[in-house]
Amino acid sequence: MKRKLCIAALAVAGMAACSPGGNVESEGEKELDTVAVVERVNKIYAGALKQYNEFDSTKSWVNSDSLYCTTDWNSWLARVKDYDAKHADGMVGFLEADYWVMGQDWGDLSVSDVKVTEMTDSTAMVQLNLHNLGELIPVRLEMACEKGEWKIDNFIDDAHDVDWKAGMKEYLNEK
Repeated sequence: MKRKLCIAALAVAGMAACSPGGNVESEGEKELDTVAVVERVNKIYAGALKQYNEFDSTKSWVNSDSLYCTTDWNSWLARVKDYDAKHADGMVGFLEADYWVMGQDWGDLSVSDVKVTEMTDSTAMVQLNLHNLGELIPVRLEMACEKGEWKIDNFIDDAHDVDWKAGMKEYLNEK
């Protein structure tokens, strides 16, 4: 009985981590907890961009995708990488740019103006400005709550009209 109660308590705690509550903004009749999502995105980018800004080729590269992205995102990414490993024939393949920095080169990376534009109990759309080499790049993130934690499910580069997940799906379906 104690084990069942413990499991139930953990399940409720996991659901509560991503559901609305506390620090709410009003959006019509629906109240949403956007503060937690904004804080999570800022934390994600602080961790992910730190290794770019402090790049050292002698240090191991942390896999930000496994830390901060959904299982679905990582599944599509793995399929693309697997396909390219087998078929790219020395060519770059799908990932000719980096979705974390929205380009091939990077420097002085940061994010600003992070805000939630849409939200449900388990999904959120987030807008932010990515600063890279003095350029401001508007980015949208599709977020999903997975195992009680907000994670990135898709990167959308609004400056160049690139939806990364849709692009991966199209790339694999064309092949």
